[in-house]
Amino acid sequence: MVSLVLLIGAALWFGGYLPFRLRPDGIYGGCGNTPADTNADGLIDRPKLYLPEPAKKRSGYYRVTRVVDGDTLEIEHSGKPERIRLIGIDTDEIGRDKVDPDSYGWKASMFVFDLLEKDPQVKLKYDDERTDKYDRTLAYVYLTDGRMLNEVLMKEGWAKVMRIAPNTKHANDFQQLETEARNAGLGRWQ
Repeated sequence: MVSLVLLIGAALWFGGYLPFRLRPDGIYGGCGNTPADTNADGLIDRPKLYLPEPAKKRSGYYRVTRVVDGDTLEIEHSGKPERIRLIGIDTDEIGRDKVDPDSYGWKASMFVFDLLEKDPQVKLKYDDERTDKYDRTLAYVYLTDGRMLNEVLMKEGWAKVMRIAPNTKHANDFQQLETEARNAGLGRWQ
């Protein structure tokens, strides 16, 4: 049994699926480039990335109230806030209190904020599991123009593939997009 666990662990490690960890606030912290990795000079207080009310509410869409980071949003669901973790991708993390405005994590967060600012509402689609053990909703997030936010982040090079079974419906597509972004030197691959 121990050998099997070690074998699976080694396969995950060499496959790029480990290490992964959670920060104290329950946000996945896997890619590095956090303010702790940077020089203390240049850090700023972390702005709260709240989004405005949409001009016109669309049927079947949820209002996005805030961008938590590049791969986590907060929506309004039945009048209450709900955290949405984008399935299949991982962006660089940002600090809870301070951020490095030149870090890839902050740039990914601002990329998402800029995408959503004009019309902050999204549709959600799910994979096999709907929530994680931290009670975050796991979803593929669709913008009002029909594009999947998870894919857009991969295409533009701001995210890496994160495969966590059984939610791997788009994993191969995401891997192809990551490879293309890396080869083109986009986003975090500059």
